[in-house]
Amino acid sequence: MLKIDEEKIRRGATSKSAYGLLSTVSFLESAILPLPVDAVSIPMMIGAPRRAFMVANVALITSVLGGLLGYLIGYLFYEGFGEIIITYYGLESQFEQFAATAKQDWYKAATAIFIAAITPIPFKLVCIGSGVLNISLPIFLVAAMLGRAIRFYFFAIIFKYLGNSVREFALRHLKLVGVITLIVMILGFVAVYWM
Repeated sequence: MLKIDEEKIRRGATSKSAYGLLSTVSFLESAILPLPVDAVSIPMMIGAPRRAFMVANVALITSVLGGLLGYLIGYLFYEGFGEIIITYYGLESQFEQFAATAKQDWYKAATAIFIAAITPIPFKLVCIGSGVLNISLPIFLVAAMLGRAIRFYFFAIIFKYLGNSVREFALRHLKLVGVITLIVMILGFVAVYWM
């Protein structure tokens, strides 16, 4: 049976390199790469539950900044770079569906951005799409920040306030937690495919 060194996990979760990794993954996931932020943020919250809100803050800020990069790619560089990202991940039809929905009115655009920010739907899809459609930047920022805040602070609340039982379960079943995170990410891509 795998023995978990809780002190080692705690030290790793609070290290500067862990926060650097979280910032990098969170930023790039919002604009370019299919990296699951939760695969980094959740183990950090498990390892240091007192710092769960700090982890959520870092993930939120860097994710929204990455979303701004995605918006900029869509607004200025879609034909040269953004289209490559959308095509590479096979998101062309989902991109067209987002565009059709978001063009209807600002409320539908904001709702689509908000939902993508919470769920495993690839966030880069709506960030790049928002830039292409020239969706109001304040609307984009508010919807993205609210959705991402709900996503990251939900886990922060669980690991900080719901006691050691959740943390102990997660520590005992790190592989299961990792597999669930991976499955959720894959389901996000599947959901986008069938949208």
